Amino acid sequence: MNNLEKKLKSVKIEGFIINQRNERVFEYMKNKKIREKPSKVYSITKSIVSILIGILIDKGLIKDVHYPIFNFFPELLESKESTKREITIFHLLTMTSGLQAGNFQGSKNWVKFILEQPILHKPGSTFQYNSGDSHLLSAIIKQVSGISTAAFAEKYLFGPLGIKKYIWVNDPQGIHGGGFSISMRLEDMMKIGILLLNNGNYFSKQLISSNWISQSKSPNKHIETLSNGTFGYGYQLWTYEDSKSDNPIDYYYASGLFGQYIFIVPKLELVAVVKSQLQKDHQSLPRQYFEEFLEQCLSSPE
Repeated sequence: MNNLEKKLKSVKIEGFIINQRNERVFEYMKNKKIREKPSKVYSITKSIVSILIGILIDKGLIKDVHYPIFNFFPELLESKESTKREITIFHLLTMTSGLQAGNFQGSKNWVKFILEQPILHKPGSTFQYNSGDSHLLSAIIKQVSGISTAAFAEKYLFGPLGIKKYIWVNDPQGIHGGGFSISMRLEDMMKIGILLLNNGNYFSKQLISSNWISQSKSPNKHIETLSNGTFGYGYQLWTYEDSKSDNPIDYYYASGLFGQYIFIVPKLELVAVVKSQLQKDHQSLPRQYFEEFLEQCLSSPE
C-alpha cells in the first residue's frame, strides 16, 4: 500500500480510495479540500445518466431499451436521412447511434444540434464515442419524468444514496448535461460504485433492478483487445475482460477526462474511486496503478 501511495504522490492524482467487502482498505487524499469539495467527474456523468434511464424503464415509464427515440424527438421523422428513425435508446446507451460526434457545447440548442448531425453508420453497427448520445438520454429523462434530470436523480438516486453536495450544469434549454456536466465528491462516487457492485442494492434498498446492472456491465461491443485482456462498452460503462488463464479478474468502470474513475471488481467485492488532474498520455495512470493493486491482491494471501 505504501508503494501505491508513493506513486500517487508523484503525479497529479488527488484522491484514491478503495473499499472491499464494505471496508476501507486504502485511502489517499492530497488535502482536506479534495475530500469535501465537489469537483468535475466529466464522463462519469454518462454512467449516472444510464442508471437513471434504467430507473425509468424499471418504473414502466419507458417501454424498453429498444424504443425508438423519434417518440421523444418527432423532428427525426421529418429528416431526409430516414436511417435516423431507426435510432433507439439502446443505441444511445451503447454509443452506436451512428450520429456524427460534433461540438454541440458551442451551439445555442444542444439537442437540436446533436439531432441534426449526419448519420455516419447504420444505428447499432459501429461504436463511436459521442457525448451527444448521452445528452439525448438526459433530454429523454426530463421529457418522460416531467421534471429535470437532476430533480429525478435527487428523488430516485442521489437522495437514497445520501448524495447532497453536487453541481450539475445544464444546457441553454435547461436540460442537465448528459455527457460531462456533474461535479461530485469522491465519497459520493464511492456510493455509486457500491450501488453498482451490489447489483442496484444500497444497504437493503433496491434502487434499480439487478437486471439493468447486469445489462449495463455486459459489453455490447468489444473496443480493443490487448495481450492480457479486452476492453468493451456496455450501457455508458467500460468493461474489461481479463484473458489471463490463471485466476482472471474482470472489472468494469466509469471513466472521466483527466483521470476520474469508478472501478468495480465483482469477484473481489471491491470498489475503487479516483480523482485526478492528469493530462494527455497520463490519464490512464490511475487504471495502471489500480491493476497493479489487483495483482498484489491476488499474490498476497488473505
